[in-house]
Amino acid sequence: MPDGGARKQGADGGSANIVEVAPVKAAPAQHAKAAAPAAKADAAAKPAAAKPEAAAKKVASEPAAAKPAAGAGGEPDLKALSDRIKARRKEMGWTQADLARTSGLSANAVSQLERCLNEDPAADVLAKLDTGLEWPSDTSDSILRGTELARA
Repeated sequence: MPDGGARKQGADGGSANIVEVAPVKAAPAQHAKAAAPAAKADAAAKPAAAKPEAAAKKVASEPAAAKPAAGAGGEPDLKALSDRIKARRKEMGWTQADLARTSGLSANAVSQLERCLNEDPAADVLAKLDTGLEWPSDTSDSILRGTELARA
């Protein structure tokens, strides 16, 4: 028989094909580990266009262009506030922990503000930020609302 099986007579007198299949053994762990680097190398060799998740991440990481400013639709301008906090903090030579100490905010709160994760900071948070960054009162709120006067 060409398929390597055996022929057996069935109960009704006809013949039936029986194919014997050898049991499959699991590959040893060392072989699986050796295959992993090859798979990574294959994935790395593919162009970025072949990876749709990479393109999706790139689009998702550009919220500033897609998000309207505070004046258009009343959305808070989190990006503007984030940029100004970072710039002022670096201008003063401070870390996020330094700003947290001077403002009375937690380091986590400062980090969230700088990463635009706090979508609607409370008035007391903005006031503490003004104090910590040595800004005039309501500066953080003005930046967030897009009503800040141009700097001289």
